[in-house]
Amino acid sequence: MNRLVIIGNGFDIAHGLKTSYMDFINWYWEKRLNALLIEKTPTSEDCLCKLEITNTKDCSSWLNFFFFNSYRDLITRDWKFPPPEIINAIRENTDDFRVSCSRFFETILQSIEARGWVDIENDYYNLLKRCIEDADCGYTVKELNEQLAFIQEKLVEYLHTISSNQYIKELHDAMITFFDPADFSTEGRKKALDNIGLDIKSYEEVESDFEERNKLRPERIMLLSFNYTATAKNYNNFNIEHNFIHGDLEHPENIIFGYGDELDRHYQDILERNDNELLKNVKSVKYLETRHYHDMLEFLMAAPFQVLIMGHSCGNSDRTLLNTVFEHENCVSIKSFYHKWANGSDNYLELVQNISRNFTNMRMFRDRVVNKEQCKTM
Repeated sequence: MNRLVIIGNGFDIAHGLKTSYMDFINWYWEKRLNALLIEKTPTSEDCLCKLEITNTKDCSSWLNFFFFNSYRDLITRDWKFPPPEIINAIRENTDDFRVSCSRFFETILQSIEARGWVDIENDYYNLLKRCIEDADCGYTVKELNEQLAFIQEKLVEYLHTISSNQYIKELHDAMITFFDPADFSTEGRKKALDNIGLDIKSYEEVESDFEERNKLRPERIMLLSFNYTATAKNYNNFNIEHNFIHGDLEHPENIIFGYGDELDRHYQDILERNDNELLKNVKSVKYLETRHYHDMLEFLMAAPFQVLIMGHSCGNSDRTLLNTVFEHENCVSIKSFYHKWANGSDNYLELVQNISRNFTNMRMFRDRVVNKEQCKTM
């Protein structure tokens, strides 16, 4: 029997990496502010936003006064405040500045302001659907795709600036630990135990028998990383294999960044419009550019398997692939590692709610997902 470990951005964050989209947007704003200072021109523009200095009486000295004296340390030249706060101050200073953002980027900023986080891929898909429904929405599919490509390019640039060789022993132990039959679904338990060669209900029944206990060791473990960083490579064992399903920073040409929700009721409408520009960032299409997806399918078909979820939100942007995994006939268990905050609250319920959206068979969902009492925190 095998184990599939689904690794998402929360895995990197648990290793101290600032890999959230909000961290990325903060970095982007800092780059834009630095460029405005270095270029010393009234306008700084890319496809996401345009920063304009409308007070141009003495652009160079005025910039130095406004930024260096008010927002930047004169000695260290570090920003005194987070870049988004400085940008907000600029936006509010309508006498001297004008800031204009694309609809896509404005949506991203609104998500961060309202929720404190953002799912760029999901925002992209929602705007794509709106563009189809409303010809007067103010942007085109081509412009939306160009902006997503630009964000991808900048995201890769940002991720190259951070890395971690950190290794968390508890996570590694969880990856390679013995199976506990108590985690298996009612429907899949017999298939799993027949494959293992045991007839027991829990790990405790064979815990003291070395030979029998060893049968519960995973034969193969695939770390299916949805991240572009190399953090998952810090985890190795004789039976561990790595699959960077969305590509990695060493091969940026193969990175997949887009939407993957073929279960969405609007997706068929997108297909029927016979416009390849609409399908440019469909993950299912992009999967065909490498062997990663086929390697995953071969793993799923090889033997019964348990799923461990480490740091993946299981949101709709990966719904197609996750549905393939979760409803596969060989899947016998889906076990989540959830986050617990200092105040005692946790995100287990939110996580399983997201997992449920990746199922079309809710009876199967209730049987395969391991209850909270048997799960652990990251």
